[in-house]
Amino acid sequence: MNSHPNHSTKFRTALKQELSAWVQDGILSEESAAQLRQLYQLDQLEKESSRLLAAVLFTLGSLLLGGGIISFVAAHWEELPPGVKVVLLFAALLGFHLTGYWLRYERKMPRLGHALIFCGCLVFGANIGLMAQIFHVSGDWYRAYAVWAVGVLAMAWAVRSWLCGVLAQMISYVWFVGFIGDHHERLASVYPFLLATAFLPLAWQTGSRVLCTLTLVGIISALTALAGSESDSGTYALLALAAGGLVSWAAGEYHRAARVKPEFGNPLAMLGVVALAGGAYVWSFHWIWQHRSHTVGQRTFYWLISAGVAVLIAVVLIGKSWSVSPDTRLFSVGILLALLLIAGAALLSKDRVVWPTIVMNLSAFLLAAIGIGKGFTDQRRLPFWAGTLFLVLLILSRFFEYETGLLLKSAAFVACGALVLFAGMTYERRLQRREVTQ
Repeated sequence: MNSHPNHSTKFRTALKQELSAWVQDGILSEESAAQLRQLYQLDQLEKESSRLLAAVLFTLGSLLLGGGIISFVAAHWEELPPGVKVVLLFAALLGFHLTGYWLRYERKMPRLGHALIFCGCLVFGANIGLMAQIFHVSGDWYRAYAVWAVGVLAMAWAVRSWLCGVLAQMISYVWFVGFIGDHHERLASVYPFLLATAFLPLAWQTGSRVLCTLTLVGIISALTALAGSESDSGTYALLALAAGGLVSWAAGEYHRAARVKPEFGNPLAMLGVVALAGGAYVWSFHWIWQHRSHTVGQRTFYWLISAGVAVLIAVVLIGKSWSVSPDTRLFSVGILLALLLIAGAALLSKDRVVWPTIVMNLSAFLLAAIGIGKGFTDQRRLPFWAGTLFLVLLILSRFFEYETGLLLKSAAFVACGALVLFAGMTYERRLQRREVTQ
């Protein structure tokens, strides 16, 4: 019987430590404890930790090995004829990949094989640059990253490697930055779609929360960069950031409500809220609106295609979450209201300073209240304390932003400190009373 995938190693470790005490106190029988050990595979914890350590060591060892080989070749590089150089480059590339594949699938040493395949992906990038040097190939620097990203992505899919997927995504973003820097907004606008179609299914198949979360980070940052490239005022970037944050939060809520890959739920929802709160906080300062530039480009608005699709997907996911878990509607309405306030601030921003600043502050305070309320209802400390600290940050930022007397600033610090202490004690007592009643 497999362990529940949504239970973390931390939970299973704590459960293993408590089982023996529960048996001694008569809370559980030996048979029930044995069933729990089998259900959550508690006997596998030590093996899993040793496997993780082995994977890290194998990866580091492979990197050092590859670095040593490359350094040796580099020391004699100028003395080698072009034909020998090409043979060495292909031999190194094939050597890492074939050896890694053989170890992973034939010798049943998946971690060592995975590490060698990952190093082979790094060698592939080095080979691209060296081959261009050998044959004096010139051109736009970011095109080499495009070729590198495609090759690493193909290998990631071939061996179902989330680590190679992360590498391919990072490389592709470097290409995107260079590509959009040459004013190719029209073609670059498809990049968020490429990220979603290339990496999200891979994250789904490998069960990698890291790859899934980083893919959404890439989508959010790409949308923001696309919108920012068409205007210096920052309002387009704000709208795009809000759209990306909304779709990430909606995806997380759907995963949690529908119990479809629930391990993806918390990271994606947290990322979405962080994106919305970060945007609301940055644009809550009045000098952002006061000193913004009004120069715009050609007003092509290609970024609206990706941002619009993201909003539509978010609406569909929110609707599905509501149908599965009606309890999520209240906080969903709060998030949508915060998003509308952000959009309203962007629309009010033309030749105005006061109203956009007020609206953005309202949105930021609403997001802080949502985090606190979510912590109370779900009995989760992370959203409660995150919302509380964000609220304190907003209050203190306003006092530092506007000129006030030292006495008033002192009162604000004291009030915020008292607020945090009172909220913390009240919340912890609530959790303790709930644990006693249960």
